[in-house]
This record gives sequence, structure tokens and C-alpha cells, in this order.
Amino acid sequence: MRMTHIYHSGFAVEHPSCSLVFDWYQGELPDLPEGLPLIVFVSHSHADHYGRCIWDLCGRFDEVVYVLDAEVAETAPGWAQVVAMRPHERATAGPVTVGTLRSNDEGVAFVVEAPEARIFFSGDLNVWWWDRPRHENEASDAFFRHEVRRVAGPVDVAFLPVDPRLQDPTASLRAFEEEVGARLVVPMHYWDRGQEARAAVEQDARLAPWRQRIDFSRVIEA
Repeated sequence: MRMTHIYHSGFAVEHPSCSLVFDWYQGELPDLPEGLPLIVFVSHSHADHYGRCIWDLCGRFDEVVYVLDAEVAETAPGWAQVVAMRPHERATAGPVTVGTLRSNDEGVAFVVEAPEARIFFSGDLNVWWWDRPRHENEASDAFFRHEVRRVAGPVDVAFLPVDPRLQDPTASLRAFEEEVGARLVVPMHYWDRGQEARAAVEQDARLAPWRQRIDFSRVIEA
């Protein structure tokens, strides 16, 4: 399986059975095989997760299925093959099965089950540790942990936010590993601030048990 970081929270995943694109709104897609189904995911309607560019993919691939947060699905062209999803639902899209979690910002997170691969994509479900009263941050942590426990077992890859704007940018990485566990953790949601996100991970001693699982590489083979 080959994973390419496009920009911010945008990723392309090349699996033997299909290609997956998550929250692409900006940046150039890698060359994806046109003969395999393409599943396009949009977790919510924020402009840094959803771009109209996704609709142009239908002209480039033989089979495109759009798995969309229900609000985004309302904006889809009539000709698109759409699977609209709300929190805590399951659906089939091409060769994969998709489950959703509720975000504590907007939309949903995705749990994607492909042959011999289980992928978690967080969207904006995160431990949002802002400069605000501690009880509000602790509530965000509790919400995140409650939702990800629904994943019910380890995953192969988890795409999780490491947002340098936060007072504790790595909180979701720790919480996910404590509650679920992932063989590979891929940080996202840092725009052009990758160096700051990487520094936050490298300097956080609390991540020591899982540090070898975290990969910031633009292209990852797993």
C-alpha cells in the first residue's frame, strides 16, 4: 500500500483493490491507476477539507465513488455516484466498507476496511486543546476517546491531526494509541507548518512508546 501526502489533510492511498483520496482540496494528486475504482472521501464541508476539484476526477477514472459527509453530499452534482454518510453509519463503496464516527468539529471521521487493510481517517475529529478553560479541553479529550473506542480494535494506518496552533498538538496521537492502536500513524492538518508539527512530535517525551510508528514522509510504502 502506497500513501502520498498531498497537502494539509489531503492524502491518496493506493491499495491493490482500489485507490482512495481523502479530503483533497489543494495540491497535485499522484498518478493513480485508472483501471481501479477510485473512492473519494470528504469528511466535512470546511474549505481546507473539501474542494470542488474532486468532481473533475470523474473524467479521468473509469469508476469513481464519492463517500461524503451528508452536508457535503447535498452539494454533489446529480451525475455523481455518491454515498452520503452521517455519524455512526456503515456503507459499502466499491470494494471497501466504510464506518463513520462523529466529529467534535464538523462532519465525520472514517474507518475504511479494504482487503487486508484497515484505515482510520480522523477528519476534524481531534483533541482540540486550545488556550481556554482546562475543563473544556478535557471535555474535548473525553469526546475524542469515546468516539475512537468505536473503532474496536487496532488499525493498520491512522491519519491524525497534529495542528501546531494548539497548545497540545499531539494529544490525539497519544489518545488514539492508548484507546485503539495503529501500526502506522500519519500526522496531518498542519498546512505549511510541517516543521512545527514534526518538532512537536519529536519533542514530546510522552510519545516515546509509539514514536517509531509516526511517519511524516510525503510518500510512505507500507
